[in-house]
Amino acid sequence: MIEFEAEPDRVRLTAAYRRHMRGAFVPYRGTGLALAGLAVVALLPAPRMVATLLASSAVLFIFFSPALLLHRVVKQAWRRNRGSTSWTLSEEGLRAEDEGGYGLVRWSTVTRVEQLRDQLYVKLEAGRAIFLPTVALPAEKQQELLDFLRARDLLA
Repeated sequence: MIEFEAEPDRVRLTAAYRRHMRGAFVPYRGTGLALAGLAVVALLPAPRMVATLLASSAVLFIFFSPALLLHRVVKQAWRRNRGSTSWTLSEEGLRAEDEGGYGLVRWSTVTRVEQLRDQLYVKLEAGRAIFLPTVALPAEKQQELLDFLRARDLLA
């Protein structure tokens, strides 16, 4: 059994959600590329205003829409997970407890665990994820945690 307390970090949480949601950004970027292509085609016969409008829409879809989506998701997650969380990894599963309550995720629902910078990205079934900040753990405790996950063949 491994127990530790962790405080969430907004910068690391943003990086983790950027990694988790990278597939959700593809339609935005694809729409932006299509609009950029239309802007190039519209330059030939149409007035410049149409091409300018299409080009600005492309920039909006490629750059600003994914950033806005990520900002809103992180803002909601930050509201839910602002305080300190006690994490327990046992044979039963991964238990999280904070002032709002507690939850248990059984190992059978964990599909993979990836090590990001100073945190663990725990992928669950149905596209869900949990992010465990490990920045405050001493090196030997981090190694014990990684060995525990390797023994369960979860660490990618």
